[in-house]
Amino acid sequence: MLRDNLAVLEKREEHIQRKMEAALKEAKEKGMKKDKNGALLALKRKKMFEAEVNKLQGARITMDSQILALESASVNIETFRAMKAGANAMKGIRGDIDSDKVDDMMEEIQEEREVHDAISEAISRPGQDLFNDEDLLNELAELDALELEEKMLSTPASIPQTVFSLPSVPTSAVQQQQIGEEESEESRSARELQAFMMG
Repeated sequence: MLRDNLAVLEKREEHIQRKMEAALKEAKEKGMKKDKNGALLALKRKKMFEAEVNKLQGARITMDSQILALESASVNIETFRAMKAGANAMKGIRGDIDSDKVDDMMEEIQEEREVHDAISEAISRPGQDLFNDEDLLNELAELDALELEEKMLSTPASIPQTVFSLPSVPTSAVQQQQIGEEESEESRSARELQAFMMG
């Protein structure tokens, strides 16, 4: 509707604009012919048409602003409807859940978890109390000592050769060295020289 009226105003403005140009042309022609009254009348008509054009232009601006406002309002309404539909969809998905119900549910979950932990601890406590860590450590130390003692008994003692380097025990009878065993050449020469000097 507004756009149709705007089109009518545009056509009328063009029509009045042509009349205003014709009046101006007539005023010039009358002036050249020295027709003063005719020229003044043409100029008055030109001014009248010019005022009408200004009114039409003002009306067109007003109608343009109304059309723009209506289009903006229409966009706002569509946006609001879309947001409303989205809100309703979220509400439908959520159902009757609210923050208080969520807090209550989380508290129930925490309570159930604590009950579960207490039950698990109570079930496993007899097995934990059955053995004492200190007693088990003492028993482990005794087992290590017994194992070390068995190793020492099963391994023959050996004396390092670097401490005592003794000859091995002979397996056959030892022959005694004869008294009259031959002397070395040097010992015999020394003994003969001593006997010669004393004689």
